[in-house]
Amino acid sequence: MSVSVDPTYQVYETEGGRQLTEFSTRLSMFVPVTTRLTVRARGEYARMDGTRLTSVGGGTDLSGQVSYAQPVADGSVVFSLQANAPTGKQKLSDAELETTRFISQNVYDFRVSSFSRGFSLAPRVTWAVPLSDRFAVGLGAGYQYQRGFRPQASLEEDYVPGDGVGANGGFDYKLTEASALGLDVAYRWYQTDRVGGVPRFDSGSRLTGTVRYLRRSGFTTIRAVVRYANWEESEFGFRRQSPNRGQVLPPHGMVLTSYETRLAEGMRLHLRASGHWYGETIQDSPMGNRKLLGRAYVSPSFEIGEVLTLEPHGTASFGSYRGYGGGLRMIGTF
Repeated sequence: MSVSVDPTYQVYETEGGRQLTEFSTRLSMFVPVTTRLTVRARGEYARMDGTRLTSVGGGTDLSGQVSYAQPVADGSVVFSLQANAPTGKQKLSDAELETTRFISQNVYDFRVSSFSRGFSLAPRVTWAVPLSDRFAVGLGAGYQYQRGFRPQASLEEDYVPGDGVGANGGFDYKLTEASALGLDVAYRWYQTDRVGGVPRFDSGSRLTGTVRYLRRSGFTTIRAVVRYANWEESEFGFRRQSPNRGQVLPPHGMVLTSYETRLAEGMRLHLRASGHWYGETIQDSPMGNRKLLGRAYVSPSFEIGEVLTLEPHGTASFGSYRGYGGGLRMIGTF
């Protein structure tokens, strides 16, 4: 079993001249019950603030996942169930909701983007099988069931997010004994969000394509990822004097490379660099403009005895906006 605590502080400077800050603490647990059955759980605390914004803080929802792997012929099937318990802060004031609206923007990389998303259950099944000693394929499908909650104090009825249905497929190809190439395609469709049975927001569907490269040599691992995610134009019925369709969620392209190696006995180093492109949205503020930025991440790792691992980490963002952050992840293995 492993338990980790990860306090992190993040700051972003927006194009509109705002400074957004967040302090968060993540507590997570991983329990390998058997070689086939595993359990994960996570809870977080966050305090969000910003220029001309109201400070808001509190605990978030508790989430967990149970996974079971079953060998089938030459391949395997993995069954998983994710659950989200609505223990987080709800019924925010209008001023608090404005703060979370900025923090939750897709273009930022805040660790905590919301306090509560309501109760949900998400069963999923994935099947993978090798077709040769170099080539393997996999398919997966899942469903997400959502119940209503009250994100805003002024709501007289629950906000009910739409359920989601997803499917994905991909393959891995071993280039050499030390390297491999992979391709994944994922499609997800969401039903309409409603309040009191009245449609409020429809995000439509999302299509994501990912190409992955992996190379291992001794104690060193190199990864490269290229990904593009595209959302449909959304439909919404809560804005006055505006069209009922538009690009609310921006398409996102990413190129990422990472390098991890052992520096000495009990000491490792993880470096990551990524470039991001976000498309335009219909928002009137600078937040709706197209964005291009880079991110850099560094995290050494130190094993303290046989039980404790310390991982200080830092991140810097630059381009359309600036940001930085850091924290200290502490992992106990029992």
